[in-house]
Amino acid sequence: MDIILIGPPGSGKGTQAKMIVDKYHVKHVSTGDILRENVRNGTPLGVEAKKFMDSGKLVPDALLIDIIKDRLAKDDVKGGWMLDGFPRTMPQAEALDKILPALGQKIDVVLNIDVPDAELVKRVTGRRMCKCGATYHVSFNKPKVEGKCDACGGDLYQRADDTEE
Repeated sequence: MDIILIGPPGSGKGTQAKMIVDKYHVKHVSTGDILRENVRNGTPLGVEAKKFMDSGKLVPDALLIDIIKDRLAKDDVKGGWMLDGFPRTMPQAEALDKILPALGQKIDVVLNIDVPDAELVKRVTGRRMCKCGATYHVSFNKPKVEGKCDACGGDLYQRADDTEE
């Protein structure tokens, strides 16, 4: 089964994605995770994407489309995938419509998560991350020790795009 999960930042895509992946045994493909991993590893893609991310701009469609095309061509997603955070624009959706048939794939389900704006702000501004990928929230998913990751003991931080501005 090939699933697309869309919604604004803070809507709970990551939380829902985990449940969907566990229930349907599909591979989670998150554009945000792929971008952050490439930035962390200093890959050419990561260096290019970081320029946009650091300035608060969206990564260009062409770059994201190439990322997704490469990711969906990998063997580990042949049994099904759940795409999180893509497509976000009409050009991305149109590109996906061309990419999938070329890969012998199709979309089975699209899920759109809709959350009121005030709730999104509350969720996003309270979110804390760890370099290991663990996610916490200052109100409803606190770590055992404030500011420290339960999984690896690393320092928690707020992503630059998780502020009210």
